[in-house]
Amino acid sequence: MRPPARDPGRPGPAWAAGALLLAALLALTRGGGVSPSPAGAAADSGGAARAGAAPAAADSARAPDDPGGGPAIAAVPWRIGEYFQFSIDWSGINAGSALMQVQNWQWIDGRRTWRIVSKTESNSFVSKIYKVRDRAETAIDAESLFTRRFEKHLREGGYKHDSVVQFDQENRKALYHDGSSFDVPARVHDVLSAFYYVRTRPLPDGGGFTIPAHDNRKSYDLEVKVLRRERIEVSAGTFDCVVVEPILKSEGIFKSKGRILVWLTDDARRMPVKVTSKVPIGSISVSLTDYRLAFERKS
Repeated sequence: MRPPARDPGRPGPAWAAGALLLAALLALTRGGGVSPSPAGAAADSGGAARAGAAPAAADSARAPDDPGGGPAIAAVPWRIGEYFQFSIDWSGINAGSALMQVQNWQWIDGRRTWRIVSKTESNSFVSKIYKVRDRAETAIDAESLFTRRFEKHLREGGYKHDSVVQFDQENRKALYHDGSSFDVPARVHDVLSAFYYVRTRPLPDGGGFTIPAHDNRKSYDLEVKVLRRERIEVSAGTFDCVVVEPILKSEGIFKSKGRILVWLTDDARRMPVKVTSKVPIGSISVSLTDYRLAFERKS
């Protein structure tokens, strides 16, 4: 089986679905002002997320090198050490895994940021046909929650692509590592920062939102429709979820055939539980297998 032809910087075949997870979640937020909701409670001991549970306090710890007196930290539902692990199934066949983790604080251009990493890997079976080792990293401004820096390192079959982008939000510029620059909309997001930003937003039934995004030297708009609430079961447990559908309003880097549906926990944490979509070859399902809400201290 030969993988389909691809354009530079675009996700590869169906089993490189960690990128699809991020792309789908990117469409869930709007380009308005920041009014994040407080952090939510974790799933209960039986694995069912408690909608309406008492919110936890936002992570307000300072970075180790924080000189003090810096800008305020927006209330967010994540903490350093939060970790999500996903299984990627391609047309009913397990194809690999993906993860997202809040790693640490980072200072960029004098701004305090959250450093967040995502990785996607094909399993040993699929790697014999088409090996995938993708990594993306974002730096999210701790005050505004918009992106300050984004990098991706794609290794898909014989394809290799590296990109590092600095976002000058004040001057609305995306500055690439090769010296090129592009105008971007105000409050622009990269694919990874947008997922974390949406977790700070409410998702009312029947709601619809748009967000300005930039990747692969292109800016584009995405829209989301909030469809319904339902309870689903995955390997990580049973969760009450809100189901949303992201829709491209203009051509972007992520294309799919048919609908993309995303299940997020119906609480203030908005944990990603499941993503399904049609792709050029078959269909994919990305589901949560394990998670951690913060670093666990050893007793």
